[in-house]
Amino acid sequence: MNNYFINIATALSQLLNAVVFAGDPNETISGRVYRENRNWAVRIIDTLFFFQLDHCLESHVADRMFSRKILGEYDNDSI
Repeated sequence: MNNYFINIATALSQLLNAVVFAGDPNETISGRVYRENRNWAVRIIDTLFFFQLDHCLESHVADRMFSRKILGEYDNDSI
């Protein structure tokens, strides 16, 4: 059940990133602010997620891992 809520939160973050901030729909807001070196936003988000050490960094890593997984599946498809 815990994964369910994490998946919903991730989907909402990706939706907000795409719709509100015109970003990549497969990237979370936290991962984006880390990638773009928006240190002021990283500090705010990391403070909000005080229960997760380096939240923005971890989100960025998770976004990249997801991208590599998708690209790997794409490369292995036979057309």
